[in-house]
Amino acid sequence: MELTICIKEQTKLAFFIKLLQEFDYVEIIDIKEETSLPNEHKVLLEKRLQRIERGETTFNSWDLIKKKYETTKV
Repeated sequence: MELTICIKEQTKLAFFIKLLQEFDYVEIIDIKEETSLPNEHKVLLEKRLQRIERGETTFNSWDLIKKKYETTKV
């Protein structure tokens, strides 16, 4: 069985991993630390979301965009 857990406080991550290592029946396969967006990116994303909320623009899902470019390969 595989389980995904999100540790909300990064300062607690080391403690949690150490705790899990105490159990011989638990194997830690991968650890993915959350990366923080630079503030400029957060501001840009917030502005884009506001434009969507005001109805000034729309967006497409990533799957739709990916399909568009998969079908236009040269």
